[in-house]
Parts: sequence; C-alpha cells; structure tokens
Amino acid sequence: MRPGPFAAGRLKIPPAAKPFKPSEVEEPSATVVETETADIEEHKEPTSQTTDHDENIKGAEVRVAPTDQEVQEQDVVAESNRILSRIAMWDQQEQAVPESTPVPADDLAPSEHIHVMGLDPVGRYITHILASCDHIPPVRYVMHTPGVHNVFKQNDRKLTLYRGDQMVTTNRIIAVNFNQGGDYTSPKQYALPSLISNLIITTPAADVVRILEPIKHRLDHRSTIVLINDGLGVVEDLIKTYYPSSITRPTFILGQFTGKLGYTGEQFSVEEVELGRLRMSIYPQQIQQSGVRIVRHPPIEHTLKPTRLLRTLSAIPDLRAAGFPMDDFFKKALPTIVFRSIVDPLTVVLDSTYDKLPKNAYARLVMDQLLSELCGVISRLPEVRDSPDFSRLTVTQRLRKEIYHKLVRQQTSSSRMRSNVARGWATDIDYQTGYFVERGRQLGLRVENLNSLIAEVKAKQKIQMDRQNMQIPFQL
Repeated sequence: MRPGPFAAGRLKIPPAAKPFKPSEVEEPSATVVETETADIEEHKEPTSQTTDHDENIKGAEVRVAPTDQEVQEQDVVAESNRILSRIAMWDQQEQAVPESTPVPADDLAPSEHIHVMGLDPVGRYITHILASCDHIPPVRYVMHTPGVHNVFKQNDRKLTLYRGDQMVTTNRIIAVNFNQGGDYTSPKQYALPSLISNLIITTPAADVVRILEPIKHRLDHRSTIVLINDGLGVVEDLIKTYYPSSITRPTFILGQFTGKLGYTGEQFSVEEVELGRLRMSIYPQQIQQSGVRIVRHPPIEHTLKPTRLLRTLSAIPDLRAAGFPMDDFFKKALPTIVFRSIVDPLTVVLDSTYDKLPKNAYARLVMDQLLSELCGVISRLPEVRDSPDFSRLTVTQRLRKEIYHKLVRQQTSSSRMRSNVARGWATDIDYQTGYFVERGRQLGLRVENLNSLIAEVKAKQKIQMDRQNMQIPFQL
C-alpha cells in the first residue's frame, strides 16, 4: 500500500514542557529507532529526610514517598515534554524566515552543481533563471539526444526569455547527456559516473520513472531531487522502483510552479506570460516496519543538504521560490491538482475547450459529481483528516469555487491532456485522477465515477494510438 506524500499533523506542546537546549541536537547523519513501548529507566526510591526545622514544626504535613509506579509515570511525562519541546523548537525554526543570501559559486563543489531535466517551458524557464544568476555555477542542462544538442549549438548555446518587450538571453549553460555519462562540451567521458548532487525535474509525472532509469546509480543519499509537476504519487513510485532502502535513498522535494508560460516556436526560448512562484516542500522520510518506526534525527527538513538547496533557490529573486511545510504545500497545490484530475479529463471525453464546460449544464453536473467523490477521498486521507481545513464540506466548497474560477481564466484554450490524447501520447492521469482512485480504494470508499473517467480517457487514447499505427507512410 502506497503511503501518501503528506506530513503528519503537528503536536502541541504542553504548558509544563521544559525548553529544549540546542546542544542536545544530535548529528544530522544519526538515526533514531523509536519503538512502540518506551524504555523506563530504573529509579531508586527516594529516602525521606528531616531537618531540625521540620521537627520543631508541630502539626506539619507528613510527606509520603512516591511509589515506583508514580515515579515512572512522572519520568514518562517529563520525557514526553522534552520531546515535544524539541518538536516545537523545530516548528519555530521552520516558521522563522531565514536570511536568504545567495550562495557564492566558489562555495559549491563541482558535484554540487545544479542539473535541470526538462525541455518543456517550465524547464527552459527555470534553467534560464538559474543560468542568469552569477552566484551559482553554470547550469547543467540535460539534452537527451545528440539531435537536440545540435539544435542547441545552432542556437549558439543560448536560452532566450521573452518578458514583455524585453528579450533576455543567457549562455551560462553546459549541455549534458546522461545516456553517455558525460557532457557534450568535454571531449572525454567520465571513467566512473559522477554523483549528481542536485537534480531538478520538470518533465510530466508519467515520464519521471522512465527517464531516471539511466542515472539511478548516480543518485543516492547525498543527492537531492526536486520534482516540479502537477501530479501525486511520483515519489512513491520512485522509491518502490529504484530506492527501497532509506539508507541510500535521495532526498525528494516536491515542487509546483504557478506561473503561466507561452510557446514561442523556438525550442530554446520561452515567454513569460504571467509571473508566478515556485513552491517547494521536502518529502518526509519514514519507515514503519515490524512495530519499529525509523526516522531521521533531526528530521530530514532540518538537515543541511536539502535546506541548502532550498535556500539557494529561494535566494534567486527572479525565481520567486519559497519552502513550505508539507501540509501547507498540499493545501496550496490542491486546487491545481484537482483541476487537472477532473476538468482536463472531461475536456478529453467531451473533446471540448475549457470555455465550453461552464456553459454546458450536463458538464457542470458531471463535474460536481466527480468533485464530490474526490473531496470525499481528500477529507478521509489520514494525513489531513484531523485538520478543519480539509473537512468534506469545507474542501468541497473551496475547491468548487476555485475550479470554476480557473475555468473562466482559461478562456478558449485547450488542455494539454486533450492535445496528448489526440496525438496518442501518454498523459498524467494515473498520477492525478488515478492517485485519488487508489487512495479511495485503500480507504474503502466508492470511486466509481472517477474510475470510469480514467477508463474513458484511456479508451480514447488507445483509439488514437491504433489510428496512428495503421497509417502507412507514403513516399513518392
């Protein structure tokens, strides 16, 4: 059963909790094994002592020595308060706004250079922003084929960003080919594959597992992978497929880009239509096995490596990046994910642009039924069901309002899922609608409408693929 990517709820510190001292924090690489039963230290029964002053006081209350059980209960409470104090300290550190200062390029070793994988508009945009920052080394941009690199060379190894009337060009980019193990700018290949320290992936969720296969051995516990897409469940599939061991597993950061970008007709240029933000959150790593819960200590979000990358990205003004706790990240990302899970598949089934759906009474009825079913799954997720913000009524009303608002903003445009199905290409529906179907089944909920929606989209995609395969190339 695949766990969800959301952090557990916060613990409130009791008033009697003792403030935690920073000197008690262990090294980041250490691990702590927490068992279901706490170990109680042995305590000696305190001996009662009297003073001359006490003897002279007549009628004074006689103190009875606490029993062993009472002592043990007091120690358990004290230990719980100490742990809660530590958690409270970490929460305060998360909520505190750190001073974001750019990391000088000299401070980053070659293995810590940032790689970007994704030739889509978001990948080009982020690569351009990073390459334009002089405080970090040149960006390693992944070119998956020599043909793509030839186009890049013909473009003088430059990326162009159109921002209003401005045209901003940068060439601080190193083309990298992961399949060959080296980069196109170097005449020799690496004798041994080098570690990839920081990797940003903007490809569709359905392609992530496949494209990481050639470089899975170059990513380990020293690596940080940032996944920027509108899907859920990608990290769980990567863990299941390539990194089942938590000891050698990379750190994952979930990301969502909110800006609106446009195509320019050129492969290595992008247009900034609407300014947005890059939201990020560190995926929590926990393992529950044989009654023993193994967690990182301190938690992964308080270790140096991922925090360093987060602060580096957040220090770049044009990127407008920021880190959030997982529950806040999920709340902010949810409207877009639900939109992709309901509205985009409907544009495929109805073969319609966005603007036609709000005008169709039957389409609105179907959207409301799908939204009700999906919100029933969200409100029952163990990760958020204790939060009042995710009650079924609250989340349904909020998401319905935001979905219709997004529909109006899309105007006459067509969804990417509809375009992909028309070409017989893969879609992200398994990591959008499919994610909620799987979680709903795990919770014992009825998700027939969502499951039928997935089947209709895949049936239409299969028809288009068969049509293209039947086409015979014609040549004079």
